[in-house]
Amino acid sequence: SPHKKIMVTSPGGLLLLLAAQLLPVVDGYYFFLSKDVPRCFIEDVPHDMLVMGNYKVPRDAKDIVVFVVTAPGGRDKKHDINGEEITIHKAVAGEGKFVFTAHDDGEHLICAYVNETHPLYRAQNFKVELKFDVGEHAANYDDMAKSEHLSAIELEVRKLVDLVRDIRSQQQYLREREVTFRDVSDSTNSSVMWWSLLQTIVLIGSGVWQVYQLKTIFNAKKWD
Repeated sequence: SPHKKIMVTSPGGLLLLLAAQLLPVVDGYYFFLSKDVPRCFIEDVPHDMLVMGNYKVPRDAKDIVVFVVTAPGGRDKKHDINGEEITIHKAVAGEGKFVFTAHDDGEHLICAYVNETHPLYRAQNFKVELKFDVGEHAANYDDMAKSEHLSAIELEVRKLVDLVRDIRSQQQYLREREVTFRDVSDSTNSSVMWWSLLQTIVLIGSGVWQVYQLKTIFNAKKWD
């Protein structure tokens, strides 16, 4: 489809446009879910980042389809199927959503399961539509404006504040990931260097030993 033209008419609009290039966009997935094949997805987000999962399931999937979010495990912050479960959400009929806030940096695992022990489950498969909103995109500003009685200008200011905070959080997270990657790279390079040095020592030692053995054989034949 052709790209839409975007007109920026204010500094705030320019900031929103730039942030749209930096922050994660909405990811949409469509799949069939069965009791034998759970579906899992990874959201690599920094701590204090808001993540919302919006889904659509058949009406007979109510309380049978379950979404489970687990925190990253270990020091490497990789996804861990056996990690701490921070959110367990039973699907509602039709369209619904679940929300969680990352309490740690790293890869959060989001899995959809079928609760086959549910009394209404008849071994059927379910078509699931799922998309994720991250950061400022996950906030419900309409409800916020109503509950906090915010004016239109105050609401836009709140959006910009949240946007800047999310950008800073993402930048900090990327810096930390860069440091971790650099440490791993340095460690790997050091290991390769020592391994090469060991190979060189073994090669030189083997050569010296072969020369010594040949010299011994020649000397023995000379005396014979």
